[in-house]
Amino acid sequence: MQAQKTVSGHAMDGFRLMGAGTAFKARICDMIAETQLFADFCWKDIEALACYMQCYEVAAGTVVFEEGSAGSYMCLLVAGQVEIVKDDHDGKPHRIVMISRGKTVGEMSIIDGEPRSATCIASQDSVLLLLTKDNYHRIINERPGLAVHILARLAKLMSQRLRGVSGQLVEYLDHD
Repeated sequence: MQAQKTVSGHAMDGFRLMGAGTAFKARICDMIAETQLFADFCWKDIEALACYMQCYEVAAGTVVFEEGSAGSYMCLLVAGQVEIVKDDHDGKPHRIVMISRGKTVGEMSIIDGEPRSATCIASQDSVLLLLTKDNYHRIINERPGLAVHILARLAKLMSQRLRGVSGQLVEYLDHD
């Protein structure tokens, strides 16, 4: 019987670890540098961050995380596409948004520790870099300057998203 892969104690069905070691770290650095969130980090910070991340491949249809589950990691989508789905009050799923390469998903989970607010499903074969909540806490302890830099980026990203949603809400309310 094959052992179940987990990240911070959560099952990772359908996730395939892409590589490890010094040689693969260089690939992780290149992937981090291509993401919107970390594109303008200095190379020293990218190399430091790469030490705390794992890279996985997932096939189309793989549930990356599920609404209501404990959030223990955020993902940088470096290839492919995922969709964010949220259930309505009757339990019927609705697509909220499609996320493309270079973007992040699940970042609230490493900040607030609350259950996932939506489900994330790979709509194409995809490559994800994962930063777990445990590894973010290691960064806080081992590299506080980097931790603050990451937190500032996440705060800016969430602020931008909130502003966008606020604008959409106003548009929606104006049409009623």
